[in-house]
Amino acid sequence: MQASIVRKGRDVMELRRGIDADAVERCARDVRERLERHGRLISFGNGGSSTDAQDLAADCLARGRPAVALTNDVATVTAVGNDVGFDKAFARQLIPLAREADVAVAISTSGSSPNVIAGLEEAHRRGMLTGITGYDGGRLAELDWLDHLFVARSDYIPRLQEAHATIYHLLLEAGT
Repeated sequence: MQASIVRKGRDVMELRRGIDADAVERCARDVRERLERHGRLISFGNGGSSTDAQDLAADCLARGRPAVALTNDVATVTAVGNDVGFDKAFARQLIPLAREADVAVAISTSGSSPNVIAGLEEAHRRGMLTGITGYDGGRLAELDWLDHLFVARSDYIPRLQEAHATIYHLLLEAGT
């Protein structure tokens, strides 16, 4: 058991060492600029990344900055999923909510979830700043219009999500 704990600690420390602090600072500066223009942080993701998106929004709100996690509106997520298709769950929410000064933060372990990609595409169409985190980058790494891309390179989801949490907490500290 002790060896397992030590290995997990080493794994997450290695992932955290791989975080580009300069890229975090650039993204935080962009986020801060949008929030100072009365923009909101709008976050989304699936599964555990949905929980991370909710944590990010709650932490942003606790700092006195406007934020919303799209997955907090379960009625809308399930209605869109049922009526239009789950791949549109985030994009359809952004249509009435998104403003140009807003920031879209999509969190994805695979980087390839169709609903996350569609949400980011809608955010981009609306002029939002798009910042994301991703597994090995997945399909998101192929999108040359993303403003910021943070890739925590791991195939072990728990450690990957810990690295994601580190990234978005660093963004909050530097950007709010």
